[in-house]
Amino acid sequence: MKTSRLIKMAASCDLATAAASGDLNLVKRLVNEGADVNRKSQDGFTPLCNAAFWGYSHIAEYLIQHRADVNLSNGGTLWTPCHCAAFQGHGKVLMKLLEAKPNLSLQDNRGRTAADFASAMEAIWPFFATEGCKRTSKSELVRLDIVKKVKDYDPATPSSDYAHFSRPGSAYVMKSQPMRGDANIDYKRKMAEGGDVLSIEEEGQETSSNNSNPSFNIWRR
Repeated sequence: MKTSRLIKMAASCDLATAAASGDLNLVKRLVNEGADVNRKSQDGFTPLCNAAFWGYSHIAEYLIQHRADVNLSNGGTLWTPCHCAAFQGHGKVLMKLLEAKPNLSLQDNRGRTAADFASAMEAIWPFFATEGCKRTSKSELVRLDIVKKVKDYDPATPSSDYAHFSRPGSAYVMKSQPMRGDANIDYKRKMAEGGDVLSIEEEGQETSSNNSNPSFNIWRR
């Protein structure tokens, strides 16, 4: 039963989608069948970026072992795997990526590095400090549109979304980040439609007013 389900899924998705599903067996099957570990999905997402964004360190490690390019960026945003992992605060993924010696000076389409995103978060900044990165200041993070000031702490906002320099009466949170745009795919939904058992969490998801430009913060966890 499991094998037939895997065959069905492998026939209906690309490697980037498989990486986003968290299914290492499916990823291995596609790679063994000759899938290019650096091939972007139709919407411009790389397999390693997807694994990094969702926090699948085991899949990231496997892809790197099979020569996934740690510096290859997504289309549109130009986020590298390190950008993805830093924005989400995935320390285990960052450990795997940094072992592969990525270029941490690479910028996204708005001139921001992975270290810029990491600068706002105490939990993952040490990874970048060890690599000799300079921590980005609060004022610069605001200018780069990475954090925004809010009136005060909101119990409904995860503590991981608050910047390390937040104080009572002067709180800063990570800002949502635009994705590809109209052509974006909800990978988990696509996998579910292909026969996967992954649930689709729709409650509380934020979208723009016209629902055409979903934001990365709906996936922060």
